[in-house]
Amino acid sequence: MPLPSAGWAALAQLHGHAQLVGFAGLLVMGIGYRVFPRFRGAPAPAATAVVASFALVATGVALRSALAWPAGEVRTAALAAGGILELAGALVYARLVLGALAAGDSEHRPDEILIALGALWFPLGLMWAFVALAPALAGAPAGDPVADGASVTALLLGFVASTVLGVSLRVAPAFVAAPPAPPRPVIAGAALWYAGLTVLPLWPQVAPLAILGGGLLLTWTVGVFRTSAAVQLLGAAARLTRLALRAGYLWLLFGLTLLALAAVASWPIGGATTAARHALALGFLMSVVFAVGARLIPALTGGRALPLAAVGAALALTNAAAVLRVGYELAGSTAPGAPAALAFSGLFAYGALLAFAVAAARSVRSAVSAFA
Repeated sequence: MPLPSAGWAALAQLHGHAQLVGFAGLLVMGIGYRVFPRFRGAPAPAATAVVASFALVATGVALRSALAWPAGEVRTAALAAGGILELAGALVYARLVLGALAAGDSEHRPDEILIALGALWFPLGLMWAFVALAPALAGAPAGDPVADGASVTALLLGFVASTVLGVSLRVAPAFVAAPPAPPRPVIAGAALWYAGLTVLPLWPQVAPLAILGGGLLLTWTVGVFRTSAAVQLLGAAARLTRLALRAGYLWLLFGLTLLALAAVASWPIGGATTAARHALALGFLMSVVFAVGARLIPALTGGRALPLAAVGAALALTNAAAVLRVGYELAGSTAPGAPAALAFSGLFAYGALLAFAVAAARSVRSAVSAFA
């Protein structure tokens, strides 16, 4: 089957953007609007602003698909409108999150640093995404790869991973009886993490080490690898959640290590940077989202608990997908079995999303039925 006229580069850029903004971005926004005010004991944000932010970002992501369209005035207008709408939605999200964190009566905690800075890096990442469109707005087949890479880094590490880390620090003690996070290592880890991200364009061979150091500190403070604070054996749901969190944070450290090796040692293995991104997006992000989402969805909606079999299947499939995709990137496309590994990775990832989405939808539907 022939590729669209834009070619592979445009499709690859669209894939990454759709995953980070259309999937992860909207998911983080939805979770944030529900849980961040509860963290602070603050009122929920205005429904009209919440809906507007979702509509702006979702419409912007849809319009960005014009990158695969033939060059012309319609394509240019759609790309420009999409970039502006995405950025506007991200700014609304950042304003609402910062407002929720500033309000409320609860004591401030250091994990809020990651949540607040993550919200600020959302529009920053989308600014880079808009800059990346400059060649396409002038009629080129795809966006600028350097600016697109900066956008991916800002969105994946600055926005999504930071927010996931902040939420993990807050919920891990309740979900898996992890020991509470000590404040100083959280602050030190956040400082290293964001210092590395900030200076990455200037010192690309040093900054990944700072990010890795921050990731190590923050992973330790999340507490899923430390001695449990539970006084009795954890239940089956908590054990599955802890297993998923451990797998996710191992993928985080593996992905950050790959980035550091690729930048500092000029690691000769091909595809190290792309492998690192998939380790973070498939292995870390999805494992933690499934782990935390399986517990948060019933708690926030009042629906029945998600079946452990469905959650376990989603976790097994997403980790299998991550192993195959990361292995494919590191081994190279010419390695024996590489095409099959790539194909099955995609199938497993879709299967994981389907298993979790069906279970989550049934939980939400049970809450709606009970309310009716």
